[in-house]
Amino acid sequence: MAITLAISGKGGVGKTTVAALVVRWLKENTSGPILALDADPDSNLGPMLGMRVETTIGDLREEVLEQMKNWPAGMSKEAYIQAGLHQLIVEGDGVDLITMGRGEGGACYCFINNLLRKFADDLLPSYRFLVMDNEAGMEHLSRRTTTNVDHLIVVVNDNPMSIDCARRIATLTASMKRDIRRRYYLINGVRPERVGAAIERAAALELEYLGSIPYDPAVEDMVLCGRSVFALDRCPALDEMNRVMSKIGGDQWKSRT
Repeated sequence: MAITLAISGKGGVGKTTVAALVVRWLKENTSGPILALDADPDSNLGPMLGMRVETTIGDLREEVLEQMKNWPAGMSKEAYIQAGLHQLIVEGDGVDLITMGRGEGGACYCFINNLLRKFADDLLPSYRFLVMDNEAGMEHLSRRTTTNVDHLIVVVNDNPMSIDCARRIATLTASMKRDIRRRYYLINGVRPERVGAAIERAAALELEYLGSIPYDPAVEDMVLCGRSVFALDRCPALDEMNRVMSKIGGDQWKSRT
């Protein structure tokens, strides 16, 4: 089964950037293969990985629901959905991407969602790593869509509201030890003069401290210019990501390359 790393936290803390940095580290330091899952409705992980997304699971869900109104006789709904799901996997060099896209509307999606879960279960054995960029906040956790996670990384910054969100996530996941094996918080994108205050605010979190990815102009320029994380040259953010991944077991994953 794939080693699963899920990235969570309040909106605006740089979750997608962290997820992309994790994917880059895995690609450069392990034998992979890697499945990246963009579960944030904003759907920014693809561009940050330099991968073009044409269709999302949300698009497919709506398309199938519309088709069901006048479904052709003799056509299997399950076969149609399975074919559509395979088409929306964006394949890359050592990294594949699935984008969730927009959330559910007011209609009943139970049949479609059951097929999506089965598809995910069938797909995962083909990958060594799964990296999930989750939607902001706690909805994916309260609905228990983030399950069977080896490493949950809650991203925070120096905004007190991000710490409050992380505290609620810690409380919510405290009883999910069977589903989430290790839980951390990671400080991201804080300027040097404010890092101390951020660490002090986050110290009471009932999560393991993972590290602090510093504010890095190179990363900021990458995001603002819409470039891929793979375009980054050696920079402080990449150096810290090496330490972060080592702390969660990355050195053991390297040994298998």
